[in-house]
Amino acid sequence: MAAITRRQFLFGAGAMALGSLGLAAGLSGRAWWERLPDTRTAIPPAIPPNQWSVEARYYNSFVGTGSLNCQECHDTAEAPLLVSYCHTPHTGAYVQCTLCPHRCVIKDGQRGICRVRENRDGRLYSMVFGNPCAVHVDPIEKKPFYHFLPTANAFSLATAGCTLRCLYCQNWSISQAPPEETQNADLPPEAVVQAAQDSGAPVVAFTYSEPTAFFEYMLACARLARTAGLRSAVISAGFINPEPLRELCATVDAIKIDLKGYDEGFYREVCSGELAPVLDAIQTIRDSGVHLEIVNLVVPTLNDDLTQLRALARWVVEHVSPDVPLHFSRFQPQYKLANLPPTPVETLEQARQIALDEGVRFAYVGNVPGHPGDNTYCPSCGRPIIVRQGFAVTEYHLKKDACIYCDASIPGVWWSNGLPEPTFKTPPGGADL
Repeated sequence: MAAITRRQFLFGAGAMALGSLGLAAGLSGRAWWERLPDTRTAIPPAIPPNQWSVEARYYNSFVGTGSLNCQECHDTAEAPLLVSYCHTPHTGAYVQCTLCPHRCVIKDGQRGICRVRENRDGRLYSMVFGNPCAVHVDPIEKKPFYHFLPTANAFSLATAGCTLRCLYCQNWSISQAPPEETQNADLPPEAVVQAAQDSGAPVVAFTYSEPTAFFEYMLACARLARTAGLRSAVISAGFINPEPLRELCATVDAIKIDLKGYDEGFYREVCSGELAPVLDAIQTIRDSGVHLEIVNLVVPTLNDDLTQLRALARWVVEHVSPDVPLHFSRFQPQYKLANLPPTPVETLEQARQIALDEGVRFAYVGNVPGHPGDNTYCPSCGRPIIVRQGFAVTEYHLKKDACIYCDASIPGVWWSNGLPEPTFKTPPGGADL
């Protein structure tokens, strides 16, 4: 599908009218970040397939190596993943993407499981650089971040594609589609930063689909945003390999991870992924010092077992930190799980109480506007210090990073001069998942 103009897209999507900004910067030559030396002399020179593609950051090429033998990496007794490996040698221009744990082996002319990374003559390209399909301004609470600059506007964007196949995805129309099937805007990193500044948003958020799929675009935007004095936030499932994640952590300011459940079977059957890499990613983020929050969407009959929820909370306390905010969010029937009921509020309340009993200091009930479990309470004196109604903050009782009642320190990224005046109306819909 040909890209529509930025003005057409942003008017049609209900976002800001960016056409008046005159941000028609060309997309050629934008891969300005530092690259490793390219010693793959057998591969043809890199020529981006189109104006919205750049060479991928993380992959191995098997061009000029003789053959590709899948059995060198995968034991024949290994449980099958979503990508089917046949354990026989292949010849031709194959690449292996090393961005996420799927480690897709991709034949020339084909794409990985994310639908946006394509092998062209032995080089892997991201096909969505500067080509988002969703652009909006949201309150940071919608992401949800509860301990990161409350009430801040977040200039939010996404491209097509995702590394997972969650059966309940609320944004399936873009996450489960290639970029040719979405309506896209021409919005290079320079234009993203300019638009965020013009909107007054202090944060650029990568959200809606799965930011790992548009890693190169996200990295370039975040680096430019930091240079311009803006913060960057990532809303991700955390299904990413350690090396690219460490590079990302060095560039952004906050990451929210959707920990889908605490069961390997749930990850494989409902999300087409794996649990262990997500747990590793959460620990990597913690070690980096980037602000971290965790969300668990509680899906009736699938991941709502209270024993499992207790194990999840215990793991967070023992292996991450009791100070990391843990949100238990309400599921709403959609996509391929429209037959299930919404999560009972009682289940969310039980999950929150279990987390508090296990030592989580900041546990939340999500997607239930006005619920007392949506507020932040001082773990020292027990008084509410941030009161929320939906995505709006109605009370704020912090002085810098301390409770105004007992002066206890509250972990998070807070405003240094008090809460700014709200400038954004609460949008409809649930939190970003």
